[in-house]
Amino acid sequence: TVLGARPVLSVAMAPKKEEEEEEEIDEEEEEPQKTGESAKEAKQLDSLTDFVDEDKISSKVDTKEVEAKLNELRKKKEEANSARAEREKKLAQVKINKEDLDLMCSELPLCDRDVLERVLREHDADLVAALKSAVRTFPMNS
Repeated sequence: TVLGARPVLSVAMAPKKEEEEEEEIDEEEEEPQKTGESAKEAKQLDSLTDFVDEDKISSKVDTKEVEAKLNELRKKKEEANSARAEREKKLAQVKINKEDLDLMCSELPLCDRDVLERVLREHDADLVAALKSAVRTFPMNS
C-alpha cells in the first residue's frame, strides 16, 4: 500500500451507520407503547428516583460547633509539633562517634547518612542497637 492512502473500507461502512440510525429510531418509537404492567412499573420507578429529602437539604450547620472542633484539632496539632520539636532537640544533644556513623554507612550503603545518623541518635549512640534496628526496619526519612 501507499503511505497516506485512505482505506476504501470507510466509504463502504457509511451505509451501515444510516441503518443503525434507522434501528435506533425504530427502538425509540417502540418505547412509548408500554403495556399496563410495564407502564405501572415505570411510574413507580420514576416516583422512587424523584424523591428528595427536604430535611437534609435545608439542614443548617452549627458554626460554633465546627469552630470548636477546628480549635481542638489546631491545639492537638500544636501539641504534636511542640513534642516533635522537643524530641528533635533531645536527639541533637546526643553525642555520637564519627567512626560509628562511618561504620553504619559502610555496612548499610543503601541508607542515607542523615537517616543512619538519626537512628544512631535515637539509640543513644549505641552502635549495636542502632545496627540491629536498621537491619530490622529499613530506615527512611520521616
